[in-house]
Amino acid sequence: MREESVVVSMQLVEQYVRLFAGRPNLKQGTPADISLAEVADILYCTHRNATLTLKKMQNQGWLHWQPGRGRGNRSVLTCLLAPDDLVFTVAKELVQKGDIQGSRQLIGQYQQEWQGLEEDYSRWMSSQFGLSVSREKGNGERVDTLRFFVSGPFRILDPIRVLLRSQTHLVKHIFDTLVRFDPATRTIVGQLAFFWESDELGKEWTLYLRKGVLFHHGRQMNAEDVCYSLLRLMEAPSRHRWLTHSIQSVQAIEDHIVIVTLQQPNHLFLHALSKEYVSIVPKDYVVQMGEGFAARPVGTGPFKVIRNDDSMLVLEAFQPYFAGRPFLDRVELWCVPELQDEAETNHLQLLRCTTGAGIVPEQDGVWNGVSRHEQSFQYVSLNGAKPGPLHDLSFRAAVAAILSGEALRADLKGSRQPVEAWGEAVPFLPEEEMSAFLKNGKDCDYSGEKLLLYTYPDLDHVEDAMWIQARCAQYGIPIEIVYVDPEELAQSAMLREADLIVDSANVDERLELSLLEFVYAEALSIHHHVDEQGRKKVEKQMKSLLEAKTKTDREDEMKKILAILQKRHTFVPLYSNRIEMQAHPRLSGISLDAYGWVDFSRVFVRA
Repeated sequence: MREESVVVSMQLVEQYVRLFAGRPNLKQGTPADISLAEVADILYCTHRNATLTLKKMQNQGWLHWQPGRGRGNRSVLTCLLAPDDLVFTVAKELVQKGDIQGSRQLIGQYQQEWQGLEEDYSRWMSSQFGLSVSREKGNGERVDTLRFFVSGPFRILDPIRVLLRSQTHLVKHIFDTLVRFDPATRTIVGQLAFFWESDELGKEWTLYLRKGVLFHHGRQMNAEDVCYSLLRLMEAPSRHRWLTHSIQSVQAIEDHIVIVTLQQPNHLFLHALSKEYVSIVPKDYVVQMGEGFAARPVGTGPFKVIRNDDSMLVLEAFQPYFAGRPFLDRVELWCVPELQDEAETNHLQLLRCTTGAGIVPEQDGVWNGVSRHEQSFQYVSLNGAKPGPLHDLSFRAAVAAILSGEALRADLKGSRQPVEAWGEAVPFLPEEEMSAFLKNGKDCDYSGEKLLLYTYPDLDHVEDAMWIQARCAQYGIPIEIVYVDPEELAQSAMLREADLIVDSANVDERLELSLLEFVYAEALSIHHHVDEQGRKKVEKQMKSLLEAKTKTDREDEMKKILAILQKRHTFVPLYSNRIEMQAHPRLSGISLDAYGWVDFSRVFVRA
């Protein structure tokens, strides 16, 4: 029904514009004599349809139509809105009804005809984002909403299929994991499982589930859902299967008790269970929805999805959430790709803009600054596993020396900061050492072959890729840049085909798990780019890392793994970002996680 009404609105607008253009002497607000036959000719329709169309326009308040009475008496038409004002007004009405795509389509249809229309529309759209405080019709209850825009729709929110950080961030609000990592205490704490125990070897884990936890569709979670979720990740063609590689079997022994048996000791198993990709899903709903589950997911999390289409994603607070209802009522993500610059930092703009019940920054006190040095970092990987120039360790070392993160940061500037990869500062290569690498590289069998660099078409990735291309050209190494979407670049065949890839490593407070993901995740290049000798050494150290019982021992094993990757010149860290945000004075509970995102479930609006 909504699509039909949108079509009607747009057709009616088109007819109004045509009517205005068909009588050049028409002026806004000035009555004009015109016959019904003339209206029908201008609109290319019958007299009956012309009458119906004029009546619709009059009901909308766009014009006043006074039909002539008797033979020879002409009718009087008064157009109350200028055509460009009407287009703008209807576009705003469509947005307020939730049809952002229809609104954008309408503006796009007329933006060439009226100069400044698109600019005015973009300015108005920007004013709609941020904090909104409204009242529900009927009961008058206050509704606190955070609204911001994104560059594209969220068609995939299935935990085992998400790839982007923005998707993963939303998954954390829709779903829950069995356990979670507490950054403050740096320990694993209970979530859907409130207690657990393992045997001495760390191979058999017994998990005790909370009772009375509800999925968004109303059914209580049980052990069968947990078993199904783990087995689903193990058996699906997911890029996150590495998280379950150590699992041998999963068994529900009672409605709220699950036993997981591992193939080998893994003292990081609970860390793996805390990863968002291992969220618990309802078996019945997933089976029922099939492919539709990705866009309309159901979890146990603090927010439930009430709308997800090409116009917007709307999350609503889940009232019976077992860990306590969120303070916010709604989070709305509007799809407005033409505002690409703002969309790049949507989670920051969200808190800088204000709309709603008279919330004006200048009148509401000092805005609160929040900042954080992002733990994730941008890097370029070198494919030592692919036959070709980079298969030669000497040439790989030379290219790694050329791609200096410090030089890139100095040239590109912005928010780029020095890298601390897993707590270790990346040393700058002295000029004399770099020269030695380059000399050795020239001695290898390189004949000027072109290297393929793959990355995403996002602004920062484009800047980095072009810098790498120019930098390598200075040393006689031609680079061809290929831009692909994240879904494409996550394909194993494409990752193996690339000589270099510019990507970012997902690093948070779970340092050991982040390193495991960096090495094992099939959607990342390192898994495919480590040369055979390096892979064998890494596998050996990884086994020791999983078996290590103490934090100190695990830190030692991590250093050994990073040393192997560094000596094999598998990747070059480039930079990490400093995230800065200004939060509205009425917003509290604002803090940035390791990826620079805000936990919406903790945000609340003061009076």
